[in-house]
Amino acid sequence: MYLLNIIMNYLINVGDLRVKDWILFNTWLIILIIFSYFYFIFACGPRFMKNRKPYSLKTFIRYYNIFQIVMNSFIVYKLINAGWFTTIPLYCIPMKYATDPASMELLSACWWTFITKLIDLIETGIFVLRKKEEQITFLHLYHHISTVLISWMFGKYYSDGMGTFLPLMNCSVHVIMYTYYFLSTFGPNIRKNIHRYKFLLTIIQMVQFVVLFCYISQIFLPNCDIDYTPAVIMNINLLINFILFYNFYRKNYLTKKTK
Repeated sequence: MYLLNIIMNYLINVGDLRVKDWILFNTWLIILIIFSYFYFIFACGPRFMKNRKPYSLKTFIRYYNIFQIVMNSFIVYKLINAGWFTTIPLYCIPMKYATDPASMELLSACWWTFITKLIDLIETGIFVLRKKEEQITFLHLYHHISTVLISWMFGKYYSDGMGTFLPLMNCSVHVIMYTYYFLSTFGPNIRKNIHRYKFLLTIIQMVQFVVLFCYISQIFLPNCDIDYTPAVIMNINLLINFILFYNFYRKNYLTKKTK
């Protein structure tokens, strides 16, 4: 009980003071969002679709992909504009939590990253409405929920310094990923031509996990004066995601190719 009180106090009362009053970083709200997500995909959604034909949603999916391309490109632009690759180095950067224009630009980018991760949850809802339940795998659920929680954690506590490399890397990968998905919504000829490169999406995701793991591991170096907690949580999550994606890649590409 004492440990639970410490955890709840940390989640509710501790964090970046710059986002203290930002509604989406409220602990109870994120718990409610995740509960609603699971309730819809496992209870409400299937019950709603039970006696209905699957929806097509092709037009919605096309515009959704355009939105993701634009939004993720916008976040990458904000991060680069705030100093990445110019004034922000790739080595250990302490947390400053400053309010100068560049620091607030980084904070804003992390805020928008968290928004996009919440919007990503719509994809599972699309699977439900299209009756594509086979696509709601453990990999899909874990990746989406862990990404929401990690982006919430870094947005609330670590929207500065090294923490901003995560959205820079992740959003860059998502621009590539959603561009592929957007092109695949067109006719069968285009879909057939680009489908041969689909395996590269999984490889890019796995490379992303390795790069992030190596980058975050700098925190454990003696001369990097940053709290170990986010590095431990993030690296464990990266390892789990890498294993899940590699198993997916082996099952869907290596095994099939061998057969």
